[in-house]
Amino acid sequence: MDNIYVNYLLTALILTFAIPGAGVVIEQFVKLLYSVTAAFLGDSFTYFIFNRLTFIGVFHHELSHALLATVTGAKVTKIVFFHPDGDRLGYVEYVTRGNIIMRSIQQALASIAPVFCGALTSAGIYYYLTVYGAALAVWQTVLLWYVFISIILHMTMSRQDFKGLYRGIPVVYLIVFVIVYICKFTLF
Repeated sequence: MDNIYVNYLLTALILTFAIPGAGVVIEQFVKLLYSVTAAFLGDSFTYFIFNRLTFIGVFHHELSHALLATVTGAKVTKIVFFHPDGDRLGYVEYVTRGNIIMRSIQQALASIAPVFCGALTSAGIYYYLTVYGAALAVWQTVLLWYVFISIILHMTMSRQDFKGLYRGIPVVYLIVFVIVYICKFTLF
């Protein structure tokens, strides 16, 4: 592309939506995996495997929301790891604080937290397994793979997460654009 400003706009767009986009892809993959598993094992047992047996992923998911909400300045008021009603396994309630820019950042980053933190944690576990796996006992290797899979299965964004993201993403996009422009960074 010849116009550098269009390059900056597109670069900022890609950088802003990379993590939420990954969240959507992971969500679709998990849904597909769930459907295939349910076809063989039945819906009830599959639900148990994906949502109860992988409880470590639920904890990681909710703690990720709480972590990024807190780090960005929001006040976490409630964390629930298992919620018996509806589709939600758990949830985090928080109150955004500060001006419109800070509140937008808090909403956007808290919303994408399971994808962002899940990617970091699972990459760290995978790295540890590949570098030190040979020195681990079998039970340690199995445990790390269990945690790895549990976290990946819960690297998804709920409807509520997308609502928070939509409220915060316009301001975050503008911030990313300004950073891209100042740094003269482009992906093209």
